[in-house]
Amino acid sequence: MIRIGLLGAGTIAKTHAQAYATITRSKVVAVADLDIKQASELAASLDAEVAVDCTEIINRKDIDAVDICLPTFIHARYTVEAAQMGKHVLCEKPIATTLADADAMIEATERAGVILMVAQVLRFWPQYVALKRILDGGEIGKPLAIYAARLGTAPTWTWNKWILDPILGGGVLLDLQIHDLDYITWLWGPPKMVNACGVKSSNGAWSHVFTTLAYEDGRIACAEATFLVPRSFPFTMTLRVVCEDGTAVLDYRGGVNIEARDSVQRPITVYTKDGDILYPEVSEEDAYKSEIEYFIDCVENKQQPQVVKPCEARLSLAIVLAAMQSAAKGGGGECVLTCLNC
Repeated sequence: MIRIGLLGAGTIAKTHAQAYATITRSKVVAVADLDIKQASELAASLDAEVAVDCTEIINRKDIDAVDICLPTFIHARYTVEAAQMGKHVLCEKPIATTLADADAMIEATERAGVILMVAQVLRFWPQYVALKRILDGGEIGKPLAIYAARLGTAPTWTWNKWILDPILGGGVLLDLQIHDLDYITWLWGPPKMVNACGVKSSNGAWSHVFTTLAYEDGRIACAEATFLVPRSFPFTMTLRVVCEDGTAVLDYRGGVNIEARDSVQRPITVYTKDGDILYPEVSEEDAYKSEIEYFIDCVENKQQPQVVKPCEARLSLAIVLAAMQSAAKGGGGECVLTCLNC
């Protein structure tokens, strides 16, 4: 039984909590949040203890690992504290707001010999996993171009609206578009060049952005993300991969798959050059449960995560920061360095 300290009691912490409730190999023993009412309610649902101070939980001897569901700008602080106390760490994405913080997290966990896994959940999302399998298998030839989109209303419900702060949360680039940029690098690795342009909100945070990744061999990927659509607009995830021998499409809006034209929802559609239309099978496993089970596996087996390495999460952050620099210059290209010997 892996004993978990859950740091945070907000929206994503509740999502993680629902997953832990279905995993018998782990148990959340304590929940911490500055909002003691919210923490108490979540702790009660898990039959766990409650605290206001995250450090108090990190210091407990009966905890093997911490799950950090806190604002991004304090990920580094509590990851380093946890590592120093010998605790394994599952940290919500993105890894941090700066490369210096990401490096501190990686260095601290490596020095302590504990596991650090960043929760880049698309690497466990059934549709995205299935699409990667299709592309890796060469079923529709070499991928040439990618278009990804993630469109949603601004998350104004967060504490002090920190996600929308250009420094603390990084706006739509760091909170939302990093999902697609991470997935693209999972498929293709680090790009040669990053170019971005976008629209800022009144407080200076990027709120609608187009980011292009260019690769040495001519492949290109474009990602779009927005916080500007109204609440009446359904949350939208789109991925289209054009390959030499076909095109694969993942198109999802607010719980309704718009690519399928009949009553059966098919999360992925593959159009072959021969004119066939295929609907590959996709697992129905919950992505957050899969992600957390994988982390538990890593802790139990004392193995560093391979599906999402810390240095890969750092690379995704580096690309986001390069996109911010590019957009600030009106779309000027910015080179992206490879990271930490992934």
